[in-house]
Amino acid sequence: MPAERRSGTERPRARAAAPRARRVPELAATASVAQTDIAAAAIRESILDLSLSPGTRLDDKALLGRFGVGRTPAREALNRLVSEGLVEIEHNRGAFVRPLDIETIQQFFDAYAASERLNGFFCRTREPGLAEDLDRHQERYRKVVAARDWLEVTRVNAALHLRIAAATQNQYVIDFATRLQNQARRVSYFIYRMEHDNGRTLEQHQTRVNRDHGDIVATVRRHDNAALVEILTRHVGLFHERIVRVLKATRGLDAPLPVRF
Repeated sequence: MPAERRSGTERPRARAAAPRARRVPELAATASVAQTDIAAAAIRESILDLSLSPGTRLDDKALLGRFGVGRTPAREALNRLVSEGLVEIEHNRGAFVRPLDIETIQQFFDAYAASERLNGFFCRTREPGLAEDLDRHQERYRKVVAARDWLEVTRVNAALHLRIAAATQNQYVIDFATRLQNQARRVSYFIYRMEHDNGRTLEQHQTRVNRDHGDIVATVRRHDNAALVEILTRHVGLFHERIVRVLKATRGLDAPLPVRF
């Protein structure tokens, strides 16, 4: 049977539309994570160097103007910084830089001492490369102290201590230590800014810090966890002593009496 011919008036069928390009979820997710990482890093550094002072409100508009980050990356970054202990969110009020008041510092030192002792107790001192990594951190520490780059000093010091925490191979211990090292950096940098003009005191303090760091590395090499706990506890005491000394210092008691006319 011959094929039926199409009428001359019949319109040709429309071509099928080309399929629309689809957004690749993996790429979109990667871009979002990258923006969040950038936002978190920028806000974190501003909190640690105190350019975002304790108690500062962190609203979307302010973050956009200061860091150029959109609402979604900014909120995701703030949630991350909440988990790191640098930001707190108050119901119906928003996000704020975590305060640094006397009560907060007291609570910090209680937790920090416990964390450092946990690190020493659980540290797997025979982990390959641990002592060598600590040596590298300590060498870097000496250099940034000599350069008087105090913000970098706090970063390198935290890296040394977090390397010990990482050697516990216990994620709960590591997370606890990471959160507290963020606070330690903030407190330490605050104190460095207060005592930067007291060269003799700084030199004496750094001599003791370097001694402790050397003892930490030597103890790791001996695989002596009990001694490591003892040294880390002593090191926390040195940090606490420094904070108390700086906060107690005042020149007001030595001020001359007002002149009477």
